[in-house]
Amino acid sequence: MSRKSKLTLDKPVSTTYLDIGTIAFMKWLTSTEDNKSADTSIIVKSILKDKFIIFYDGDLSKDVTVVFKDCIPWCKYCEADDCGHVGFAICLKQYYTRYGSDGV
Repeated sequence: MSRKSKLTLDKPVSTTYLDIGTIAFMKWLTSTEDNKSADTSIIVKSILKDKFIIFYDGDLSKDVTVVFKDCIPWCKYCEADDCGHVGFAICLKQYYTRYGSDGV
């Protein structure tokens, strides 16, 4: 193994903000499928297909809007395209596309 490969492997692996959004989506999905209150801090308020998703972030105690422009997500709260809200919105959009509004 080369020295460079060893150095790369020794670095700790950390989650990205998008991963945090994906984990939040999995918690949200589990709570909706089991019809029970899980420890999810996100409440989906509105979805306009291919335009925007609005949800309440309990950790921030604020509504968050993620807009999709030319299929690219953008969080208006964080003013970023790689935050946890965007990760959650991407997963929710994929879920909505696959299962429709009955799944949400």
